[in-house]
Amino acid sequence: MNHMYLNRSSKYLLLTFFILGIFVSSLISQTKSCDPIPEERKIEILLKKIGNFEGSFIRNGDAHDAKEAENHLRYKLKEAKNSFFAPDPKEWTAKLFIEKIATKSFLSGTPYKIRYPNGKEVLSSAWLNEELRNIERCP
Repeated sequence: MNHMYLNRSSKYLLLTFFILGIFVSSLISQTKSCDPIPEERKIEILLKKIGNFEGSFIRNGDAHDAKEAENHLRYKLKEAKNSFFAPDPKEWTAKLFIEKIATKSFLSGTPYKIRYPNGKEVLSSAWLNEELRNIERCP
């Protein structure tokens, strides 16, 4: 009888692990996996965020509206991608865009700033890096 008890106990134990395995497997399959966003798409999202910003962009001491800033950065990006010295256009990343295009004036070296409607100013690099983290965050 003792032998049958162990068999029955083992069967219950196996059945419990089997049911637990199905439950865990279903939980894992229900969690949404994040597909990586192509770098070109990240850059486009950042440009759109710039163009839709409610405040101003400060470039070389002058305030520009969001659409002007977006257009300016699109122009700089296009020129940079066509430059002999720049990486291949396919190798551009959102981080490279922020670092080389969207943080300072190419001519003066003066950092770009973002001015919120309440007057608070932050460096564009900080704002853009935070926006990039938000883009890359898995929902």
